Amino acid sequence: MKTIRQLVVCSLAILVITTVSESQSLKPEEIIARHLNAIGTKENRMAVSTLMALGLSEFESRTPVVKGGGKAVIVSDPGNLFFVMSFNSKEYPFEKIGYFDGKLSLPFTTAGGRSLLATFIAEHEKMLSDGLIGGLLSLRWPLLDIEKRKPKINGGGTKKVNDRKAYVLEYAPSGGGSKEFTIKLYFDAETFNHIRSEYRYEVESKDGTFGQQNRRASGFISLTEDFSDFRVVEGLMLPHYQRLDYMTNGNSGTYQNIWGVKVSEYRVNQPLQSDFFTFDAK
Repeated sequence: MKTIRQLVVCSLAILVITTVSESQSLKPEEIIARHLNAIGTKENRMAVSTLMALGLSEFESRTPVVKGGGKAVIVSDPGNLFFVMSFNSKEYPFEKIGYFDGKLSLPFTTAGGRSLLATFIAEHEKMLSDGLIGGLLSLRWPLLDIEKRKPKINGGGTKKVNDRKAYVLEYAPSGGGSKEFTIKLYFDAETFNHIRSEYRYEVESKDGTFGQQNRRASGFISLTEDFSDFRVVEGLMLPHYQRLDYMTNGNSGTYQNIWGVKVSEYRVNQPLQSDFFTFDAK
């Protein structure tokens, strides 16, 4: 007959084995399925045709130090995204990120120039065309209709995000990508909310060529989207805060820009005019 001590040890061993087994055996498709269930029932997800998020915007540059803020509007349907942040700055009055009728729209913020955020998106357009930018702030989030996007998704193990365990999925858009540019998606291990998207471009060191400017040394450019403050809206679990953290270590040093959106109100199935999705003046 087993002693109480033996029974306790045996129970703990079973618990550890079960926990390890679950974390190792959870396949990408299972993580995605649990993520979709965390958003809401299939019926509730399918009932949403347009989604509007209204709130406040934030901007901060660490080098040089610049801070600003204003309003934010994010409007989407499964095929289009209208994302605008305004800032109280003459040098940087707004940020506009659009995907309209299958085309990217990233207007210049100054005469002849885009922001670091828009430039990075333009250089890696699958982030926008696949619906990754904005996460569940947008109905273009690719995991809502993965059969349409047909990405290649692999399991990437687990990682701590803000002291919480998260499952990591490696996302490769259809049509291929590059070894230098990677996309990782993070899901809270308990709630299965999508809490982070990480886009990273690695630059390898290369020798300069005579007659050309010296190429920069090994480095990286990364954009990290964090999502938090999840609350139920019309039967859907949606984030109410988004933080975009851009960082690069170029030749002249490390630069970091941060954007934020605090959602104060969601409007579900808001009627939109047929010509709504454009940045052109109406």
